[in-house]
Amino acid sequence: MLQYLLMCKSLTYAQRALRLLERIGVSTIITKAPKSATGNGCNYCVKVSEKHLAASLKALNEANFGNIRVFLVSDDGSVSEVRK
Repeated sequence: MLQYLLMCKSLTYAQRALRLLERIGVSTIITKAPKSATGNGCNYCVKVSEKHLAASLKALNEANFGNIRVFLVSDDGSVSEVRK
């Protein structure tokens, strides 16, 4: 199953995202962002499965979380941005 990382601008935002997604029934975890994906200051992310990606992005957008960067986690552990 494909996994996606939803980048957050801080640990606090990642915690808020986790609570919001759990309220809508999406099981998720907070993880430290991979160095290849951090860019300028994005250090934490929320990991969601492919089947929950659309609902997660919709809920975060409706809660005004701003522009969420989405990264795909490949089978070999590498990450690539799929949406800015």
